[in-house]
Amino acid sequence: MAKRRVKPKFFVFIAVVLLIAAGAVFAVYKLKNRGTEEAAVVQATPVPTPQAEATPTPDPHLPDNLTVHASSEANPSLFGFSSGIEVAREEVSSYTRKDPVAFHHSDEYTDAEGILTFGGNNYRNTFSFGTVEVQEQMLRKAWEQSVGGIGSWTGTGWTGEPLVIRWSDEVRAVLGVSKEFKEKEGFTEVIYPAMDGKIYFFELTTGTKTREPINLGVVVKSTPCLDPHGWPMLYVGQSIQSQTEKKLSVAYVHAISLITNEEVARFGGHDYFSFREWQAYDSSPLIVDDTLVYAGENGVLYTSRLHTSFNAEAGTVSIDPERLVKYNYSGNGYSDKDTAGKRWYGVESSVAGYGEYVYFTDNGGRLQCVNLNSMRLEYVADVSEDADATVVIDESYQDNTIYLYCASQVKYPTMEEKYGYTYHRCIDGLTGALKWEQKWIASSGDENSSGGTLATPQVGRGNVSNMVFYSMNLTALSSITSVQKEPAAGDQQEQPKEAYTLGGKIVAYNKRTGEQVWTVEQSADYWSSPVLVYSESGRGFLLQCDRDGFVKMYDALSGSELSSINLGSRIDSTPTVFENYLVVGTRGKGGNGDAPKIFCVKIN
Repeated sequence: MAKRRVKPKFFVFIAVVLLIAAGAVFAVYKLKNRGTEEAAVVQATPVPTPQAEATPTPDPHLPDNLTVHASSEANPSLFGFSSGIEVAREEVSSYTRKDPVAFHHSDEYTDAEGILTFGGNNYRNTFSFGTVEVQEQMLRKAWEQSVGGIGSWTGTGWTGEPLVIRWSDEVRAVLGVSKEFKEKEGFTEVIYPAMDGKIYFFELTTGTKTREPINLGVVVKSTPCLDPHGWPMLYVGQSIQSQTEKKLSVAYVHAISLITNEEVARFGGHDYFSFREWQAYDSSPLIVDDTLVYAGENGVLYTSRLHTSFNAEAGTVSIDPERLVKYNYSGNGYSDKDTAGKRWYGVESSVAGYGEYVYFTDNGGRLQCVNLNSMRLEYVADVSEDADATVVIDESYQDNTIYLYCASQVKYPTMEEKYGYTYHRCIDGLTGALKWEQKWIASSGDENSSGGTLATPQVGRGNVSNMVFYSMNLTALSSITSVQKEPAAGDQQEQPKEAYTLGGKIVAYNKRTGEQVWTVEQSADYWSSPVLVYSESGRGFLLQCDRDGFVKMYDALSGSELSSINLGSRIDSTPTVFENYLVVGTRGKGGNGDAPKIFCVKIN
């Protein structure tokens, strides 16, 4: 048989096929490797995205049986600390609470809808309730109401966070409000004490007055507290002491029925158990197992079993408080007055609670852990200087502990030209051991305002659950101005020095490592605490008020500014956000110089 001859075109065809196949293999190889290379680049240089992310599954709660065991660095003896206990006006050497108390996890503090104390709960970790719908990323005024003042104390002050509550049906029906609100389903009320001595009440969305203001006649710049059951019993502390006819300094905590709108009990006056003459209550109380826990600026921790009774059918609410159980303390270098270079007694921060323990920082620059059931001092941690910012608690299931986030001011200069360091710290709450710290240069200020950190930090959730946020005032900004000073005696030439441009700074850290994630700085200072709100998908937004009168909204993940609104005068208070409504008061000083007001801002 004759063989078929293969034509040259066949070899050309085969060559083309082989080339195409080789090209395909090469393309697949490059595509695969390019994907690997791109993945490596993304992992090496992560760039935060402002897009919403899926809400991560929260960690389980810590077990309830964790106890405090002080580390060597937090032994009270290192700081010369001792403490005392007073029960029903009798000093005792030891104490065991007849009805033991224990805080639950932060999401179990209250079943009521709203913000019922400073920071929302016993961890002090939220100034907002519900989620926000942020589409246009805009802020606009919904309503405003005027307030007055007592002397130079005008508007609302520090901390000055309003309470906002959506009353339950059974409570709403018996409230001392106008008839239209008794019948209004879902009625949500703003409760806002101001420094003119009055407690104001408004409907959240319209600003309509729901009842006549309650006139206490004393300056209130602190944040009040509602009974965590959502019952109509309000506790308000006096922030500036008064004097009796006999020139005795006094201050009181007022318990007010929101059914009758009248005071039903009070405690305080002039406490001889305190080591400090100044009597006032700048902090916000907690209520645990029907026991009021309140720290005084006189350096005394107060507790009282309230025996609260609410009868919806009868339309009554009452308390029958037991005699006070008190704790006081003393330490090396403490003074009974704000004396230059000295530590002094007093608590302006609000106590935070975990289990049977409470945590607070004081005017002497110490963080204390006290067992409520024994009124025993468990440990003391050094936070450097006067610390008014409230301790915030964060659970770590992975580490089987709680972490405390705290901050200090710069009251006395430790550097030339009235500068010092404000410290941000993370402390193990079960041992008092330092986890990490960061420090920033700030001015010691003047008699009206010290520099550093007065604002309470906030730990993130959602897509910023790995972050913690701090705001500062009178802190050194990035720009430094070189100036000249007078020559020292015998010097031929002037000596240069550095002067800092001062202003406000927001810093976001990795909450476990202290590594800085982003910063924002501006000329206006921050006394108001940062407020975090979240979309339904878990995207975090940071709302920050400043002392020029602005409210600004930032993407919490990246720090990029999204919107701002000017409220006309200084804002020292911390706002509350209820769903898409932000409520805050102004001082009527600074900014554009507008009169003091209470504002509601809609987050659009």
